[in-house]
Amino acid sequence: MKDKRPGKRALIVGLTGGIGSGKSEALRCFGGLGADTMSLDAVARRALLRGAAAYRAVVRAFGPGVLDARGEIDRRALGRLVFGDLKARRRLERLTHPAIIRQMRRRIKAQRRGVLVVDAPLLYEAALEREFHMTMVVAASRGRRLARLRRRDGLPKAQLRLRMAAQLPLRDKVRRADVVLDNDGSREELRRKIREYHKAFGLMHGG
Repeated sequence: MKDKRPGKRALIVGLTGGIGSGKSEALRCFGGLGADTMSLDAVARRALLRGAAAYRAVVRAFGPGVLDARGEIDRRALGRLVFGDLKARRRLERLTHPAIIRQMRRRIKAQRRGVLVVDAPLLYEAALEREFHMTMVVAASRGRRLARLRRRDGLPKAQLRLRMAAQLPLRDKVRRADVVLDNDGSREELRRKIREYHKAFGLMHGG
């Protein structure tokens, strides 16, 4: 692992992987061990709530068909429109990414010590490598990822494949990562690996 920090402040780790690879579980594990954490997917969900900055722009761009009965943006309906349609997906990213990245940068700037792990699903796609001292990819086989997604989201296989295809291939993320966490095993195996990395991170920032 290469420490890219100009000084010995906090350690900022960018966490990513393919959809269904187990990023959220990895983030929870880091948080349970005492690391500070941030989920950009959670930031994106808040950005789409009624009254939030991106809400009106997204409804104007994609129409009232993306709203549920309560007037909130239905992320599944929006997903059906943008996954498999590169032009629509790029439009959604232009409307939402600037606010998400601004919030991420504010959070990173405020981190004065310890370890901050940021779950950034589109870390490489959005060229965010420079925001972090190191990048970590959670990797799993395609079959394992599809099985997890079917259990979690209940979406048809065709929809799941479209969502996978919308991201950079996992092998490319693995090639670019500073650290790769294999998650084809059990949850306890993943937790054991994360405990080891969390201990190493503590040594790196002097904690």
